[in-house]
Amino acid sequence: MSGRGPGCLIITGVPAAGKSTVSHLVSLSHPRAARIDGDVLSYMVTSGRAGPVSSPGPEADRQARLCARNICALAGNFADEGFVPVVDTVVPDRETLDFFVAELRPRPVLLVVLAPPLDVCHRRDAARGERARVGIDLGPLRRTMLDELGDSGWWLDNADLTPQETAAVITSHAYDKAVVAG
Repeated sequence: MSGRGPGCLIITGVPAAGKSTVSHLVSLSHPRAARIDGDVLSYMVTSGRAGPVSSPGPEADRQARLCARNICALAGNFADEGFVPVVDTVVPDRETLDFFVAELRPRPVLLVVLAPPLDVCHRRDAARGERARVGIDLGPLRRTMLDELGDSGWWLDNADLTPQETAAVITSHAYDKAVVAG
């Protein structure tokens, strides 16, 4: 990604696809980068938190939009100062992707969807500690992502790649395969 200006790189996928590990490694591969973790931002709400799994509905949707807006503000600030923002978050649908693109323009926006088979994600999730485990059927989210985002960005099956290999592939090819807004 170097040499083309700090595009905003969004690494997404269903839970346990490898977003957190890979986004961290991708950020380390750049001389100036910042990793922005959507989970960290959403958990900044310490009272009245509503999540899409625990409390679905209008308040959860409002808080998800607030989190996305905060991600974009941070990513834009870092990009404007010459850092490559590497965003780790779930982009569940077209509306959310369109929001990211609109908020981050005129900067380049790159979308990498980590897409190992669902059985791999379920196995990875089951191997997590109890507090980190999502423990839900990831199929509906994956179907929505495929239906609404299947033609966007770069869908990368990382099931047979180590996190280091996945990060190296993303770093080498994101500008060729993942641009959704340039």
